[in-house]
Parts: sequence; structure tokens; C-alpha cells
Amino acid sequence: GMFELVRHNGGIDYIIAKITRHIHGKRGAEGIIASLVATIDVCTANNTVAIISTGGIAKRISQQFALDSRKVASILDTSSCVMQCLIPYGAQLLMASGLSKLSPTQIIPYLYYPFALAICVLFTIIFRLPRRYS
Repeated sequence: GMFELVRHNGGIDYIIAKITRHIHGKRGAEGIIASLVATIDVCTANNTVAIISTGGIAKRISQQFALDSRKVASILDTSSCVMQCLIPYGAQLLMASGLSKLSPTQIIPYLYYPFALAICVLFTIIFRLPRRYS
């Protein structure tokens, strides 16, 4: 609801103008999309809400920079999942800490999969992989 209010009052256009002002290529656009969905995920602690909230913005950015929609969808999903696994107040870490009787911050250094996934996302953006969707 709040995101719709922001959109209705021109906030989305303002956000897109501000974040794309210094972007000149596809790498930058993909990086902005990844960081935007990750930031929203940190704020909401819910990756579904983050994806839905930033999906429209990502679509407009992808149209502006001629990005493949399949790759944008993948970046949105993967980036939100990485952040969801790393925030100490996210459902996954709270459940794991409850089962293990450890603090969520004690578990974070052992989260190899989200860190590996984050590296993969960075590689796909930096090296424009896979080539046929870049």
C-alpha cells in the first residue's frame, strides 16, 4: 500500500531518475536493480515483498537500458534471497537460531551458500553472464 502511495505521488519516477542518473550501461543497471531489491529486502525482511515492490522499477530500468527480462527476474530473485538469508532478523536465521539455541549473528559466518550465491550474482553482472541474455 505504501509503495502505491509513493508511486501515485511521483516518488517512483524520482527514485528512478536519481538512481539511474550516473548509470551508462547494462552492468550499472543490473547492479542498481540488485542493490535496490537487496535494500528493500533488508527494510521489509521479506523477499516476496521486496520483489513485488521493486519489480515495476526494475522493469522500467530494464526497458531504459535494454536488459533481458529473464536476467532481470533472475537478479531480482537471487539478490533478494541472498539478503533474506543474511539478515539476522529474517525468518530463516531466526528459525535456525531457535533450533540451534545460538544467536543469529553467531550463525552468519557459516552461511556459505548465501555468500557463494552473492559472488555468483556479482560475477554474472560484472562479466555479463550468460552471454546470450546480456
